[in-house]
Amino acid sequence: MLERYQAQLTKVTDTFTTGEFFREVFEAKREYFENLGTVPEDDPDFENQMDMFMGWFLFDRPLNQHDLPPVLLYYRRNRDKCSAEEETIFRALTETKHSVFELLKLKDSDMTLRDLGNKDKFDITENEFRVGFSKGDVFEARLVPQGKTWIFANGFCFHPKDAFKFISEQMKKIRDEDHAQRTKLMLQLRQMKTKHLRFPHIDVKHIYTLTPKF
Repeated sequence: MLERYQAQLTKVTDTFTTGEFFREVFEAKREYFENLGTVPEDDPDFENQMDMFMGWFLFDRPLNQHDLPPVLLYYRRNRDKCSAEEETIFRALTETKHSVFELLKLKDSDMTLRDLGNKDKFDITENEFRVGFSKGDVFEARLVPQGKTWIFANGFCFHPKDAFKFISEQMKKIRDEDHAQRTKLMLQLRQMKTKHLRFPHIDVKHIYTLTPKF
């Protein structure tokens, strides 16, 4: 994520992972990785997995005593004290697009993505994450609005291209405004991806399914 956005998000992280919220983030992390599977610290994907967890905790998971996720609660508490630039950044952080996307076009650091849920297209600019992408990739990501284009937040979950049909069908079933159900589905898809990595010899269709056989 671009530094000016990350700097403001760090304020949210520092507020809601310490003090009175320490126990809550600890329990949330335990719950999250119990469902997904523990990732060893020496795993090459460890940092990305922690980014995915923090994205879920900061943007998606309502705090126990507030019924709002940390980003939105922080913005509501502090917007009267924000500078004009901070206000713009925090408003963008409350308007992210979190979904599973297909990479349609790739040129240098610019991309065009298609949301597998509603088929909306998004142009990505100022992309810091240039390595490892190829046309046709299917991946979960969180997009932050920046004017008429978008940037990536930290954290990606790349799914096997063979799972495109299944993922697309499941994403289409969810209404755009049903954020809770969308988040639930993407967590289920992350679990499937973890299982796929652990059992690479198993056909994808037996893992990316609503009726798993193992």
